[in-house]
Amino acid sequence: MIDPFTVDAGLVEIAPLVAQWQDELVPCEVRPLPHATYSPRYAWMFTYEKDLKRRLIAARGGSLGPWEPRLFGADGALSEGLSNAFLHGHRRQPEVPILVRCWVGQGGLLFAVSDQGPGFDVEAALGRLRSGAGYFHVAGNGLRALAAAADIRASWADGGRTLLLLVPTTSESARSAEAPPGQP
Repeated sequence: MIDPFTVDAGLVEIAPLVAQWQDELVPCEVRPLPHATYSPRYAWMFTYEKDLKRRLIAARGGSLGPWEPRLFGADGALSEGLSNAFLHGHRRQPEVPILVRCWVGQGGLLFAVSDQGPGFDVEAALGRLRSGAGYFHVAGNGLRALAAAADIRASWADGGRTLLLLVPTTSESARSAEAPPGQP
């Protein structure tokens, strides 16, 4: 769901903090794994996501459970953020760094994915999405998916250059994430 919040507000929601880190991800410097399932242009993302999942699992002390497919892969919110930073923010320039900040708390996960592009008018794009008008440059899947996600909160900062994702992982939110669509 798209629900404006700040990093500070997100940190309060996931408290107490267990781990945090920041990665400066330069796509052309990431060595692709031989078994990458993403297209060659995005093989860096597959490698980074594998490493990030490993670190998240270690910090949480266990599996990501139902949150893994909601964050990573074809329908993953975090994958969409990385892809959008590369595609829209950096115009597929693999030498331009993407900044990824991660916070792991007992109450959830918080991510900030920042690009160095021109940003975009978030409110105008959301208004066009809600009205059914064209709001995208390529396919528009990310904004539509983030708006439809009931269990991950999305917001933007820095003039649309930073995507914030808040994933509450309390037992109640985990039950909601495991329920089939349309079921509480």
